[in-house]
Amino acid sequence: MFSVRFRLLLPALLVSTACLAQPPAQSAPQAAAKPTSQIIATDLMVTDASGHRVTNLQEGDFTVLDNGTPRKILAFQQPNVVQAAAGKPITPDVVDILIDNVNTPDIRIAYIRQCTEDFLRMNGGKLNTPVAVYHFDQQGIVLIAGPSTDGNKLADAVVASAAAERPFLRLEGFYNDTDRLQASLNAMGAFLAHQATQPGHKLFIWIGRGWPIMMNTQTFADRKQEQTFFSTLTALISASRHGRVTLYSVESARTPDERTVEWTSYMMYAKPVTNPMKTPVGSFSVQILSIKTGGVPFPFSGATDLAGTIARGYADANKSYFLAFASPLEGKPDQYHSLEIKVNKPGLSVRTRTGFYSGQ
Repeated sequence: MFSVRFRLLLPALLVSTACLAQPPAQSAPQAAAKPTSQIIATDLMVTDASGHRVTNLQEGDFTVLDNGTPRKILAFQQPNVVQAAAGKPITPDVVDILIDNVNTPDIRIAYIRQCTEDFLRMNGGKLNTPVAVYHFDQQGIVLIAGPSTDGNKLADAVVASAAAERPFLRLEGFYNDTDRLQASLNAMGAFLAHQATQPGHKLFIWIGRGWPIMMNTQTFADRKQEQTFFSTLTALISASRHGRVTLYSVESARTPDERTVEWTSYMMYAKPVTNPMKTPVGSFSVQILSIKTGGVPFPFSGATDLAGTIARGYADANKSYFLAFASPLEGKPDQYHSLEIKVNKPGLSVRTRTGFYSGQ
């Protein structure tokens, strides 16, 4: 289980050209030079017009635009599948699957658990990429089993875990939403902070409708609450980047009628947040965080295809490129930077983080 302390975040990686050279010996100590830029690293997926992953591109095929300004690529790695084929040492991706027992109706939990088990038993239970399975309940985010490539063993653990789950305390109305929102953000923040201590890239598949968007909350928020909303957003975005976590959200509804208002309305919060005093809670919903971290918010899967939707997210493992560049630091922290990465070849598209905040 992960601690519920939220701001367990690593500082941004800062770099200054003034720090690269050894200063001459002096009799009196001097104040350390302030960094002038920070290193931004990101994972990215490239697909062709048919949606197939493209893994054989070179560094020169990419252009990085930071707020529209081209940046020099300082580090570059091809996907693990390409490096492994070339005999190079790699740190394989890990796929983390989470069953959300806090924000999902009780009647649907058994269905999610069954579909997760079905996915793990695909192909005779042989997984090419290690998988870890978690559930999120009254205790927080709890590891069920893994990481492991033995899907049958993981599936058995999912079945056995049902008796150990502790349902979230169900209250009615606004206070239930508030409690679930706070519990979810605490758990997510602690989980992302933990991932920053682990090597490699992680795909984090969150199964369930996600925490409440709390529509119209901003109307009643005071200045302190608005700043808290903004700090929450920037902390989650930065923690996911430092942990190299790409989030995929999977709606667990079996029919369109089961979808929630939050799901059908989440795209109204997709625009970047640049003003700390205008940060709606929906801007850090699980669906929007999926987009902002370079992942995918999968819609409802139908009565029998939830396992297939999980498999679609899983298929991205070890197929991401990695690159890093330097971004100048402004005078004020937490300034939003849009991030766009282009491929200098026709017919290809890139999915990566949509932006970052300076100094984070």
